[in-house]
Amino acid sequence: MSQLFQEQIEKELKSMDQRLHDLEEGMSSIDAKLTQVVDAILGNPLTKAGGFVKELEDVKSSIKLLEDKLYKQNEKIKEQEEFKKKIIWGITIILAIAGVAQYLINLYSSVKS
Repeated sequence: MSQLFQEQIEKELKSMDQRLHDLEEGMSSIDAKLTQVVDAILGNPLTKAGGFVKELEDVKSSIKLLEDKLYKQNEKIKEQEEFKKKIIWGITIILAIAGVAQYLINLYSSVKS
């Protein structure tokens, strides 16, 4: 009976050893896949290339550059509009002065006659 018990224990130990070995292989596989996911997100730390975070930083810097260009373009448009307003006001004042001068000349010539 003790021989049978010892054989069952050895058989169970071998089975446990096999399950432990399978579990270790599974963990190694998970570790390798997790490393691939981290490399995809953060990039490869050795080559400093790739990765979602790097791409996100590139997109942020591109957006900032575009915002700066758009701000400068808007500033130029505002300056052009201000210049246009000044020109219109200048022409309006000149025409008003010419109208008043013509009125005074017409009034003077009608009084003189």
